[in-house]
Amino acid sequence: MATDKTSGPETEIMSTPAASVASQPKAAAVADVKYNRLLVPHDGSEMSDKALNHAIYLSKISNAEIVILNVLEHLHSRDSSSITATSKEEHGSQKSDRNLEIKLEGDVKDMIEQKISLCKQAGVEGQVSYKIQTGKPVDEIVKVSEEMNVDLIVMASRKDSSLVKRILGSTVRKVMDGITKPILVIHEKESSNPSPS
Repeated sequence: MATDKTSGPETEIMSTPAASVASQPKAAAVADVKYNRLLVPHDGSEMSDKALNHAIYLSKISNAEIVILNVLEHLHSRDSSSITATSKEEHGSQKSDRNLEIKLEGDVKDMIEQKISLCKQAGVEGQVSYKIQTGKPVDEIVKVSEEMNVDLIVMASRKDSSLVKRILGSTVRKVMDGITKPILVIHEKESSNPSPS
């Protein structure tokens, strides 16, 4: 530490050795984080909507694409919906499996339109897409995140203190164990009804 006596009262001037400055972490490493594609697993619940709201915020500041993923595990318990695929080829031309017109009707279509509309109304300028998979939610979330090379998964989790949940683990925990992508967990403790005093 040096003392400067030319400017009136004594002023202390702090100097840091160059080796000490070189060993400090660079702030530029934080600036390298960029979100191009966000994956939001959505099961139609209010908690999933909260996770989607966080993804909307991140998309608005980074212009990232939002991919909403709905995994249908138990098809027999779902409301009626239909997916129809028809060839766009005219009669007599070569057939192609890739040239199909897909039509979706029913409750799933309504949910898709509602979530995409919510994103656009909130000011999302990037692309918003909706993907429907069948299978086990954990497996499908891991698979889609890797296939689409997402930068961040935004998931909802409800804290449940039941013994069954603690033994089996939550979907979020299983996804975290099976993936190398970063995950933002939107967490809410399960509310309990307060007893009257």
